[in-house]
Amino acid sequence: PEELVRIARRLGFRARLKALPLARLAEAYPLPVIAIDREGHFRVILKVDAAAGKLLLFEPAAKQTAEVSCAEVEAATARYLILSHRRSAGEAAFGFRWFLQEIGTYRRIVGEVLLGSFVVQLFGLVTPVFTQVILDKVIVHRTLSTLDIVAIAFLAVVAFELLLNLARNYIFIHTASKLDAKLGAKLFRHLLGLPFRYFEARKVGVIAARVRELDTIREFITSKAVSVLIDLFFTLVFVVVMFFYSVPLTLVTLAFVTAIGTLYLLVTPELRRRLEQKFQLGAESSSYLVETVTGMQTVKSLAIEGAMQQRWEDHLGRYVRASFRLASMGSIFATIAATLQRLMTITLLYLGVRAVLRGELSIGELIAFQMFAAQFSGPVLRLVNLWNEFQQALLSVDRLGDILNHPLEIPSARAITLPQLQGDIVFDNVSFRYGPAGPPVLAGVTFALQPGTCVGIVGRSGSGKSTLAKLLQRLYIPDGGSIVVDGIDLRHLNPFWLRGKIGVVLQENFLFSGSIRDNIALPRPDAPLEAILQAARLAGAHDFISRLPEGYDTEVSERGGSLSGGQKQRIAIARALITEPRLLIFDEATSALDYESERIIGDNMAAIRRGRTTVIIAHRLSTIRACDTILVLDEGRLVESGSHDELLHRQGYYANLHNQQLRGLP
Repeated sequence: PEELVRIARRLGFRARLKALPLARLAEAYPLPVIAIDREGHFRVILKVDAAAGKLLLFEPAAKQTAEVSCAEVEAATARYLILSHRRSAGEAAFGFRWFLQEIGTYRRIVGEVLLGSFVVQLFGLVTPVFTQVILDKVIVHRTLSTLDIVAIAFLAVVAFELLLNLARNYIFIHTASKLDAKLGAKLFRHLLGLPFRYFEARKVGVIAARVRELDTIREFITSKAVSVLIDLFFTLVFVVVMFFYSVPLTLVTLAFVTAIGTLYLLVTPELRRRLEQKFQLGAESSSYLVETVTGMQTVKSLAIEGAMQQRWEDHLGRYVRASFRLASMGSIFATIAATLQRLMTITLLYLGVRAVLRGELSIGELIAFQMFAAQFSGPVLRLVNLWNEFQQALLSVDRLGDILNHPLEIPSARAITLPQLQGDIVFDNVSFRYGPAGPPVLAGVTFALQPGTCVGIVGRSGSGKSTLAKLLQRLYIPDGGSIVVDGIDLRHLNPFWLRGKIGVVLQENFLFSGSIRDNIALPRPDAPLEAILQAARLAGAHDFISRLPEGYDTEVSERGGSLSGGQKQRIAIARALITEPRLLIFDEATSALDYESERIIGDNMAAIRRGRTTVIIAHRLSTIRACDTILVLDEGRLVESGSHDELLHRQGYYANLHNQQLRGLP
């Protein structure tokens, strides 16, 4: 059920799981809803007639509707999945408003935190008042009994304040942790839903740096920073009390606090600029580190460790200098703020003593006022010390906004999902370029693929072969012309459904940490062992996997480093076949293989192709000579098409490539 909720939310629905009476469900929520029985099976409730005790039910297994009694469904149902209207395209951009909206869903808890903060601030009045009583009553009149009563009352207040603070902090941290988990899930879900072009336009290290900004926000909302903001709001209680003691001294206090606040408002633009610079340099360092670690084999092969170290130290030096300039600025203004606070204390003491000598205040009232002023200015000064963190959190929200505000690759409300993919594909005058000002990668390409046929695509490097494969997967959208799949324009098809029906094998395939079984079953986690074995046999991988000490449970190291290139490629082919795709794409899948691995895959190719539309993109012509049709690309244009024999007979571009490869020319 939880996976179904995630899928619904990915498609743009508001989805919730509820366990409640059916009659109340029909009144409170829009239909249809999905009923989930105790075995985990799904049925769709289309209509409820509460008066007659009947409902209209759609059974996915039988693919038909039936009228059944409400009592029968209610007895078998564990929970209901409620789908509300889709989120509007104009939904508010991610920012601090998102946190306010999420906090709004915890109104009762937030109310308890605010009430606790208010009571804690009221308890803050106790210490100054008790101090005043001791100085003006106990010491002057030498009444020890009064001192005992004040001491007992003070201890009781301190104990109650301790318990209240513990409860308030627990509730606050618990709620902040929920927000943290929710934001983390939202961020990763959104990242996975972004279009392929987003990742091509940004370095891996930069994206990773933006994701790590989540840590900054986590530290901010779970630390004392937010509680300081709450306490700052309630310090107004102290201002009111201070006015009852002395209006002139209160105005002096407000003047100093205002000066400190104004100082930080003035430096905020420069502070944000330095924070921005620090982030940019940190992202560059992170990106360089990722590139170096990923390309470590090349670094070792070229013996360029010294040059790489020098470049890293250059990156690191710029980052450290930016951090130093930021920290220096924060330190300078924190020192100025602390100096202003000391001046405020001295000024209040000077003016207060003069008021005591004039008989306007007692000693106890002066000391109490000093304590009130310290409690009022304390949160302000703590906020000043946290100002860097606050600005960093704001900047982190902006950085996360680059991910969370980028349009998702969500299919529109009219996106089409077909019952099955047949593999009838037509390219009609397709053109594509990587940027508005970039050169055309494909220009006016037109051809058709019949279901169940094998099509080879050849051409020199940069001719647009791999781009064509990405267009077929809807990773890119054509700039001109159209791609029609089973009679439907590719633009109108649900991209998630389409890719689930296509198997893709690349020249370099990524294997994830885990067992070989997990890697093969990755696109189909519920695949039975027999299906995994069948896919492995078809890919020519079963024999070598069986010879491994742990067989299919053998752990694969990061990126498949413990396996040979041919072994990784055969596992990747098995992974592509596990979903039984109707369209199979080999994008230079055998170009870097050894002879033995290529022979094994070649021997199984007829069985792999059976019943599927197969597209083979290759550099070596021997790989595609058995294809029904061969398309020849040159500089983004389709220059020839036909069978291997037909193209050789024409003595054109393909025949020239063929002769070059026979002579061993590039």
